[in-house]
Amino acid sequence: MEIIDELSKQKNALSSAEYRMLDAIDAGKYKLSIQGSNGHYCSPRDTINPLYYSDMELAIFKGDKWVNPNRDKKIKAFPRYSELMERCDGVSKYTVYGYAPVELLNDLYLYLKG
Repeated sequence: MEIIDELSKQKNALSSAEYRMLDAIDAGKYKLSIQGSNGHYCSPRDTINPLYYSDMELAIFKGDKWVNPNRDKKIKAFPRYSELMERCDGVSKYTVYGYAPVELLNDLYLYLKG
């Protein structure tokens, strides 16, 4: 899966620390912050190799600004938008998507990458 390949390339992706912060991944004009560790909304909720997550935490950025999914035309046009919004913790300036299935994240990545 493309998104897991990108995450696994990072030096700290195989970290065994309690909490890990992976770098955001470029996806066209967007950056996707996809996280999995003991301190993130992921499954399993542990700091392991990205290959082993079924769900991960997501934040979407355009430049250095958080993306509000209700105000972004491209995000709203994502074919799986309603499923993405089911994972949303509430639309705000700092929208986070918890326990987002990895296949949904991969589809979003490929869609935004274009």
